[in-house]
Amino acid sequence: MRARGLLPLLAACLTPLLLAGCGGASSSEASSPIGKHLRVYTSLPLQGPLVSQTQAVLDGERLALADAHDRVGRFRIELIPLDDAGPTGVWEPSVTAADAKIADKDAKTIAYIGDYDSGATAVSLPANNVAGILQVSAMSPYIGLTSSFEAGQGDPERFYPTGKRTFIRLLPGDAVQAAAQVALMLRLHVRSLYVLADGEPFGAPLASIVASDARRAGIQVNGEQTVELARATAETTFTGQVEQVAESGAEAVFVNGDAGAGTAALWKQLHAADPSLLLLGVDTMANASFTSAIGSAAHQTYLTSPALSLSSYDAAAKRVFNEIAKRFHAAPSPYDLYGYAAMELVLSSIRRAGRHGDDRAAVLAGAFAGHELDSVLGRYAVLPDGETTITRYGVDRIAGGAPVFWRELNVTDGSPYYQHVP
Repeated sequence: MRARGLLPLLAACLTPLLLAGCGGASSSEASSPIGKHLRVYTSLPLQGPLVSQTQAVLDGERLALADAHDRVGRFRIELIPLDDAGPTGVWEPSVTAADAKIADKDAKTIAYIGDYDSGATAVSLPANNVAGILQVSAMSPYIGLTSSFEAGQGDPERFYPTGKRTFIRLLPGDAVQAAAQVALMLRLHVRSLYVLADGEPFGAPLASIVASDARRAGIQVNGEQTVELARATAETTFTGQVEQVAESGAEAVFVNGDAGAGTAALWKQLHAADPSLLLLGVDTMANASFTSAIGSAAHQTYLTSPALSLSSYDAAAKRVFNEIAKRFHAAPSPYDLYGYAAMELVLSSIRRAGRHGDDRAAVLAGAFAGHELDSVLGRYAVLPDGETTITRYGVDRIAGGAPVFWRELNVTDGSPYYQHVP
């Protein structure tokens, strides 16, 4: 769910240049009525290693629109999927920028659902902001998209050239995952921790938040270190980092990495150096490509994830799961719910705008009105910065090489680690 490597950083830095060619409407154009036929664009990597999750998000969006009979009052809504993946199946800045340009140049566009990756959102968001388009992401957890806390320089202001917030994230962001990580550590009675931060810009802040929240909870942080994982391979050796973790005497190590072969290699090397070391990972690792590659290290692995067990959700969510299986002949997934909720929010915002449902400014006002929504993810409210009050997080263990839901974590119980969650 996070951008990896230097490309996202370069893309984010080039955003001001991309804006010049993105065809965004002026604020006056963005507030002009569009007509009775409205379009919602969605941009996701629809091929490659994340396709099972992204397809579930898209299926959820489609089902929510179908449940509304493709209409909100007098307005007919059309969903147009765009693929932001390049030839390798991973999102690419140029493709993401082109997707945003397509949406921004379409006078019928009323909302944009995406992107999946935080780095991709960093590319599309400024262009959509200039066009005055509501952008809702089911994913994109980077804290700097909504807050300056532990974020990169100039974040989040550089994503909002107009100075007005136009982005809402449904997935609980970095602050919530950090709280979940520390909740997990307390449950496991961890007293000392070592933190390894991937060097990429949209993931590194999570490690900093975990370290600071762990200290607040009374957990000793024996060391913090950056490790480059984006370009690492299965043959990469991490001798220096592994030795420092082992010599620190830490009972657990937290790693915010991707699901690539390099991260799996690091995992196995940490386990080989100290088989008793608890290995704590993040949502990006909670897929079979990673968990099937870590061998015996799986026994010591705990991965925090916003995807709970299907039985953890209420009757409205279970109806969605049943409909997904019937309509799309797909195994239901919690990611279906995030896609469904994203479209729900868009449709609700149009509905709140009433007869001005074809006016981008009115739809934005409806989205940020601060009201509570009953959704398939539960009841929540949108906060002024674009975060929501959704905070449910769980933890997976590994069984048969695959991630398996273990338990839900309480990140809102007033404990010291709950410092930055809205």
